[in-house]
Amino acid sequence: MEVFLLKNNTKKLLCILLAIAAAVCVIFACFMLTKHKQTDSASSAAASVSQFGSVADFDYEAFDYSDGLDENGYWSGIKALDYVTLPEDFGSIALKENDLTPTEDELQQQVDNLLNQYTSSQPVTGRAAQSGDVANIDYTGTVDGVAFTGGTATGYDLTLGSGSFIDGFEDQIIGHNVGDTFDVTVTFPDGYGDSTDAEGNTITLSGKEAVFSVTLNSISESVTPELTDEWVDSNFGTSDDLHTVDQLRSYFNDALYATNYENAIVDYLMSNSTFKELPGEITSYYIRMFLNYYNQYATAYGMDLNAFAQTQGYTDADAMLAASDAYFEHLAKQDLILQAVAETKSLAPTQEELDDAESTYADTYGENRAHLNALQACVLAWLEENSTVA
Repeated sequence: MEVFLLKNNTKKLLCILLAIAAAVCVIFACFMLTKHKQTDSASSAAASVSQFGSVADFDYEAFDYSDGLDENGYWSGIKALDYVTLPEDFGSIALKENDLTPTEDELQQQVDNLLNQYTSSQPVTGRAAQSGDVANIDYTGTVDGVAFTGGTATGYDLTLGSGSFIDGFEDQIIGHNVGDTFDVTVTFPDGYGDSTDAEGNTITLSGKEAVFSVTLNSISESVTPELTDEWVDSNFGTSDDLHTVDQLRSYFNDALYATNYENAIVDYLMSNSTFKELPGEITSYYIRMFLNYYNQYATAYGMDLNAFAQTQGYTDADAMLAASDAYFEHLAKQDLILQAVAETKSLAPTQEELDDAESTYADTYGENRAHLNALQACVLAWLEENSTVA
């Protein structure tokens, strides 16, 4: 589910959880050095075009989150029941308690994620860089003596041993001291996307050796706080009324259970509904949103969309788009299901729920998108109320 359903009275801890979720969903700037192990599906998609069309077919630069939505949060001119047939038991979905109850590992992961948001950075002096350190580096890379797009950065923080850069890069920083300038020699993996030189000429990276001149500016290490009652109380006592470790874990347990409940309902409906051809208006909406986001991201780093796609291991933006076809299809089906339930049961959010959604989302996403969020929250609440758990 999209992270559009949180209410306006979001507390401090929930804001942190939302930030963690958002961080997981975005691609961070490692560019050409990012270790990009393509899956079979990504590799096959790299030479194809999306079933929905090419990048040039979509007006993504002018994307607006409320495009194609009416004031009730419905897709304009689309009757969802014309495209999806809901299962007969959609109003009485039976779920299993074991599928909803969070595991200890899931709870611990939430605790660890939270603690990681409160790590502090401590400078390291008097020793060489070692695995686990954060190395702040400048680097410039060349292939056959030619610099390539995405191969240069200044002041980049790289966690040594994270495996986020190409195999061998991080290992060659370990053992160096602050102020050292040295060469790092690595080989790009087979299937790695091409880059360009300063004049726009294609630079082949797949299977090629690259040499990077690296300067180690500083070394630091992250210090994670110890989870104690005192730590919980000082950070979340006032904002969330949580004062002990047990209360924090209970909070996470309830939040995970609620998420699992919602996901189980949506998964059931996705698996047991039948669809006709999806409306192009909805798939196009999500494609334009996807392209708009990554175009802004690329622009911020002085690249066009094709160059950005290459940094992620794709041949071009069309290949990157094609690799995400299942994502667009999933979002369109999800929207159709929830609108179909609303149509069947004449569900609509209350004015208070609409007002809450507007105050939370309208400034960023527009009023109509805010109303869609409110409608979907209303439908999910109805589905949960009418489901059973055994």
